[in-house]
Amino acid sequence: MPNLLIPCSGPGTRSIGYTKFHKALIRIGDNAVIDHIIDSFEDIEKIYITLGYEAEYIREYIQHTGRKNVEFVEIDNWNSSQIASFKQIPRYVFEEPVYYNACDNWSNHVPTAKHNTYYTCKPENDEYYDTSEWGVYSGISFIKDSLEYYDILQATDINRNDLLLLQQLDQIHSEPLDNWNDVGNIESYHSVRQDASFSVLDKTHQEIYSVNGRIIKLFTDKPAIQPNANYPHPHPIQHSTHGLSYSRVEGKVNPVNGDFDKLFNNLQDTWRFSMYNNIPCVDRTLWQDKTWQRFDQIVQQFPQFSGTIKLNGETIDCTRTVENIDWDLVSTGITGACHGDLVVDNIIVSENAIHYIDHRPGVVTDIFYDICKFYHSLHLHNRNLEKYHLTQTDDGYIIKLSPSDEDELRLNQFHLSPVYCLNKRKIELGVGCIWLSMSPLNVDKELNKFLFLLAIQQLKKYDTTYKE
Repeated sequence: MPNLLIPCSGPGTRSIGYTKFHKALIRIGDNAVIDHIIDSFEDIEKIYITLGYEAEYIREYIQHTGRKNVEFVEIDNWNSSQIASFKQIPRYVFEEPVYYNACDNWSNHVPTAKHNTYYTCKPENDEYYDTSEWGVYSGISFIKDSLEYYDILQATDINRNDLLLLQQLDQIHSEPLDNWNDVGNIESYHSVRQDASFSVLDKTHQEIYSVNGRIIKLFTDKPAIQPNANYPHPHPIQHSTHGLSYSRVEGKVNPVNGDFDKLFNNLQDTWRFSMYNNIPCVDRTLWQDKTWQRFDQIVQQFPQFSGTIKLNGETIDCTRTVENIDWDLVSTGITGACHGDLVVDNIIVSENAIHYIDHRPGVVTDIFYDICKFYHSLHLHNRNLEKYHLTQTDDGYIIKLSPSDEDELRLNQFHLSPVYCLNKRKIELGVGCIWLSMSPLNVDKELNKFLFLLAIQQLKKYDTTYKE
């Protein structure tokens, strides 16, 4: 059986600006691009993946997928030209026939080849691609005479365009692909994005995948994630410097009706226990410092938010509104068992269990942070965040969120709970701080604006010191 070579050593300069990690790790649907590539081939003996730029992310991701027939090839001088990087691939990689697939494109199925073959495609815009008299080169090929190709590669003085190398083989055929996808430039990337089987908030510093019955998360700055007996997590498979993986469990995410009742009763029991013990804590770092830090970040994105704006017809001084938060009330809480990111999208309710994912234990010890985070997610979760409305006019901003009937029922249930009735203003101010803290972190800049404006509107509403 032939092998498969996927070169992932280069930085991919055309993809800068819309990637979080290496472009081979862009999520399309549930999977990374590199998964789509591997799955498009049949009967592959071994997969060679070259590493250079962001090597640690590629290596960790593949290890988390559980694939066994992979060998990594380190490219020392990866920041040189395309062909100079290829020349550093060891000769033994070419001792058997090999399929070659660039790291940023794929076909749903690559036909089996018996002769030296390069596959052609029909992109919407062919200015980015190498062409021949037979069509546009897809970046996918089969090299039967692989040692001959290696000798050609070592002797060449060209810097890029591997099609020119393929065409120097004694015999070469072309074959069209039935379908072809590419993320190597932003236009192509937007044309191939697919819906996933799970909904996630698209944050700039992390990505989530579902592969081989596992959930895999990669982070630019991985948080501390530890076991938490009060919030049981699905079985962890592996931790690494930038990622973690765990078994994908079945159940209801973002539960409603009876599943929500079961969850909310469970949470109230946990909170009630901590409140009964009544061990007070004051955490200005979590509440006050973090809110101001995120305020500074959002103002860097949108400088106008440092001053006075008009929001839904009301004039609001943004900086003054944050200054007027009752920080003593917000920062004083109760010590107890905490999840740290307790939102309905991080909870899976099944018939016999409740699973909690994305723990932040140790970072949070104030149960009111969990309570406010949970309350936030009853307003804003991954499904209804697609329904937010933001309009910017010469006269200011107009925002609106359209909760579903199920959202309204869950919010009413929360509003009738003892924890809310006894701590209404604290929770309402807390959720405003959380919205503000979320506002600079998302890929969608319009969503960042919306979250900030929602936060300012909320904090102004519960500011008892504000006077025009």
